[in-house]
Amino acid sequence: MPTQKRTHPTGAPAPPRRRMSPEDRKEAIVSAAVELFAESGFDGSTRDVARGAGITQPLLYRYFPSKESLIEAVYARVFLKSWEPEWDEILQDRAVPVRDRFQQFYTAYTEAIFQPVWMRLWHFASLRDAEVYGWYREVVQEQILKPLVRERRIELGRNSGFQVTPAELEAPWLLHGGLLNYGLRQQVSGPAAPGDRAAMIDQALEMYMLFTASQAADDTSEDPS
Repeated sequence: MPTQKRTHPTGAPAPPRRRMSPEDRKEAIVSAAVELFAESGFDGSTRDVARGAGITQPLLYRYFPSKESLIEAVYARVFLKSWEPEWDEILQDRAVPVRDRFQQFYTAYTEAIFQPVWMRLWHFASLRDAEVYGWYREVVQEQILKPLVRERRIELGRNSGFQVTPAELEAPWLLHGGLLNYGLRQQVSGPAAPGDRAAMIDQALEMYMLFTASQAADDTSEDPS
């Protein structure tokens, strides 16, 4: 008996299925995971991820042996790949005052991350996935907050060589966390008016600059030498 050709409901021949390369398949799985986790948090199941990617759960596990490895791939896609290499150059350019550097950086950074998927995943991680949030926190401290502390020390004529302490990171975390929470509020209430985000960044940096200047003055007045 001859083999029948597959057809669409209209009767037209169905187009041949395109075989995906392993790399494309892996990317499709990560995309499905990003979409699911942004909607339901990291509690979303691998079964639902597989369904979203149009594959079986056993096939998913051929690419990601565990849910944890899939979450790591989502983290890398959303949180690490959103970092632009030129931002490092902006933060390190000592020909520009620290405040102006970080104003330029946070303008670009918030433009990139104030997106629904990024903000929802960050919110879910901060509330319900300590490991993912810990990864994010470490990257922020190393790439943004510690450089801010060190560059501000140099600008204030203080010793830049000693290690950044947890106490020194509290103020920049307030700055950074405040901007992220502002972005989260915008996701709920709708886009801010033009200029509001720039004003918020300016205000947050002004508070940090005033605080560190006051702290440096206090340290100088207590120096017995």
